[in-house]
Amino acid sequence: MNHMYRTRTIQRSTFQGKLALMFEKNPTMIILSALIFTIILLSTFTISTQVFAQKSSAKEKLVTSVRIEEGDSLWSIAERHITEEYSDIRTYIKEIKRSNGLTSDVIHEGAYIIVPYYSGTMEVAQNP
Repeated sequence: MNHMYRTRTIQRSTFQGKLALMFEKNPTMIILSALIFTIILLSTFTISTQVFAQKSSAKEKLVTSVRIEEGDSLWSIAERHITEEYSDIRTYIKEIKRSNGLTSDVIHEGAYIIVPYYSGTMEVAQNP
């Protein structure tokens, strides 16, 4: 009998022996382990990690020429031509000035200035 006790002790000191002892004491551990393994295995095959990029409607920045009429100011021209891509009208006026090489807000009737806009956001009025 002493010999059987020693053999069983040696077997249980190995990993397999410890695993067998754990399953002998708690048979639901086998079911739980099998369930977890199955869930992990199934999730690796069913969960998709594909990412689909949406096409962006990239708009191209363009310019149009505007004839300055009597009573026009940079502000009034900017109000007529501003698009949603600009954060505010002051930023847009600064860009108009930069595009035309203007250092002040003074513009003259009859002159032409270029006004930036983004494609697809503004219908350019045709001058008769």
